[in-house]
Amino acid sequence: MANPEQWTASCHNLFPTPLFVFSLKEHDKLNQHLLALIYRLKQSDPGHTASNVLGWHSKVNLFELSEIQPFKQLVDEAIAQVAQAVGYGNVRITAANCWANVNPKYASNKIHDHANCLFSGVYYVQTPKDCGSLMFYDPRSARTFYKPNVQSYTAYTADAVAHVAEAGLLLIFPSWLKHGVEPNLSDEDRISISFNYVFT
Repeated sequence: MANPEQWTASCHNLFPTPLFVFSLKEHDKLNQHLLALIYRLKQSDPGHTASNVLGWHSKVNLFELSEIQPFKQLVDEAIAQVAQAVGYGNVRITAANCWANVNPKYASNKIHDHANCLFSGVYYVQTPKDCGSLMFYDPRSARTFYKPNVQSYTAYTADAVAHVAEAGLLLIFPSWLKHGVEPNLSDEDRISISFNYVFT
């Protein structure tokens, strides 16, 4: 056993990856409003293909709709707080796009990132049990070149982290962080709103 008098030791976590989670205290009325809006949009739009598998993806102009401005204001405020926390407090950051996702049973989202953006995020409108976690994947590809088996998964050894979807949660993360959504195994729709922000 090493002699504790030989040295003092410390560990520094370099290049951390932030995931900011905002929990809206009173979200029921907001979510009912968003739910009605999303289903109304879905009736008139066949949907678009992006990372979605079997799910419906709206147009990316939701932030331009007057009905969604109260929600956009919440996201703008959260983005400003995130920017301040990571050291971008003096950077002009604006919304780039916003869209809705409706994942019925067995629908999922492939692993992807959001190129040419600074911050991305998701807000959960409807999240039945077993509707699919949001999966975040280690962006350091070099780790896969040489890696031993591990006895336990920790923040240092895990390749992916699951974040359970919960109505009223607003998640914001760097746009380069790869992520995807597990299949919805419930009989109800999993409904969320996603967005990107850029610096100008």
